[in-house]
Amino acid sequence: MIHVKDLNIKLGIFRIKNVSLKVKKGEFLVLLGPTAAGKSVILEAIAGLVPIQSGKIMVNNRDITFLKPEHRNISICYQDYNLFPHMNVQDNIRYGLRFKKDRNNPKYEKNFKELVKLLKLGSILERLPLNLSGGEQQRVSLARGLIGNPDVLLLDEPLSALDPNIKTTIQEELKNIHETLHTTIIMVTHDFVEANYLAEKVAIINEGEIIEQGSSEEVFQKPTSIFAAQFMGIKNIFWIEEPDELSFFGLQEPSYIGIRPENIYVSQGPLSTDYHFKGTIGDIQNNQIFMEVKCCNAKREYSTYLTTNRFLELRLKKGQPIYFGFDKDYLISFREKDEA
Repeated sequence: MIHVKDLNIKLGIFRIKNVSLKVKKGEFLVLLGPTAAGKSVILEAIAGLVPIQSGKIMVNNRDITFLKPEHRNISICYQDYNLFPHMNVQDNIRYGLRFKKDRNNPKYEKNFKELVKLLKLGSILERLPLNLSGGEQQRVSLARGLIGNPDVLLLDEPLSALDPNIKTTIQEELKNIHETLHTTIIMVTHDFVEANYLAEKVAIINEGEIIEQGSSEEVFQKPTSIFAAQFMGIKNIFWIEEPDELSFFGLQEPSYIGIRPENIYVSQGPLSTDYHFKGTIGDIQNNQIFMEVKCCNAKREYSTYLTTNRFLELRLKKGQPIYFGFDKDYLISFREKDEA
């Protein structure tokens, strides 16, 4: 288990403030947040690459707070791979054993063969990094990080430099690695789609602080703050305070409500959803994979996502009368003093 307790870091004017995390053995945690939120700083502090002001880092009940990086049994993989250009693939992978006192133990050769098979590297073992694609380099980097049986594998935006097709493949392979090897993994990303696919637990970070954390289902489906809700792609966030609307939405006091665009139904006729409205179509945006359609009533404007087929089936046009709605299971409500 990893336990980060009250971690404080000062880097120039930037601060990491009282960050605490708990990750069970074999869990996959994603640190999620915008650029420059402090995600990579936390990762590097766990790896021992960044000095801390105060706090404690425990791994499997061992205090590693002030140990040198090579004594922590932690591997870190960066988005730019950091492979040695003069070494071929197999030498790059085996370099991950450089600080192991028992590096000649036969178990590591077994690990090597297993990782080569798992990551489909058998045909490129003699190649230099110069002759590898981005996806191949990332696989080699992962194998190098895993060959020494680390207590924790740290991944710093491992998918961000890849093109979309390769990104999807490596994402699937990461999930397979985790399910096969049961390695404890902490990954940094700013992409909530990646996090949703890979993570068992999520911690949302902004300006050096953890905004909220929990299981991926809790954080994605029921965020408790406006920042988290917006970052999770919940475009429809509204302040509700009028008595008739409080009653309509089943709220006891003035609160924010949120609804994901993909959870709003759109129809040419009346709906039987828990909450339903009659309105008109506003702006329409083609996002290639889906259509984003604004549905407007007298109170507010809702963003909805429709598949292209559904959009064409409804024959929607701006200004057209429409019915839309959603079920109460999809409604998120929370109180927060600042404004959305």
